[in-house]
Amino acid sequence: MKPALRKLAPPLDDAALLGAVAAGDASALGLAFDRWHHDVFALLVRVRATRWAVDDLVQETFLALPGAAANYTPGRSARAFVLGVAMQMCRRERRRFARRLNLWRTHGEGLDESLAQDDPERDAANREALGRVSVALARLPEAQRDAVVLVELEGLTGDEAAAIMGVPVNTVWTRLHYGRAALREALSPKERRP
Repeated sequence: MKPALRKLAPPLDDAALLGAVAAGDASALGLAFDRWHHDVFALLVRVRATRWAVDDLVQETFLALPGAAANYTPGRSARAFVLGVAMQMCRRERRRFARRLNLWRTHGEGLDESLAQDDPERDAANREALGRVSVALARLPEAQRDAVVLVELEGLTGDEAAAIMGVPVNTVWTRLHYGRAALREALSPKERRP
């Protein structure tokens, strides 16, 4: 006798999944992680969260998602919403790092210079792994980099990026304009002088 086949429930659409997460459904949170953790990880790497913090920030993003999901507006992009939560976690990490750095400098506790400056070994690994584009992107001012990553690399609309960044959409377009121009300059072939 053959075992009875279980009828599988159709997968939840993004809005329903976030609704279930907001309601405290742990299995829905697991599905949300499966659905969006690659996007969250890529975003955090691209906005250059400290390398050792990326995995922690991914985890923090999904731990914060049940509370944040209550603010999700159905009809909007759920992916953009989740990426917005990740950006909030990244900004929080940047502020924590800046406060620690300032505290160490203020109290003269022998700041390790490797924390204050870019790690050349890490930068070399990034150049090999991600190429010139990643290096040029990393050199952009934070606000321009965030706009370029969200719109150009993550494919969000200007309105979605503005909501994530907490700025007017025209500010996103301005930052994007200057970010693109800086990337073109950094990536253009340089003329060599004899």
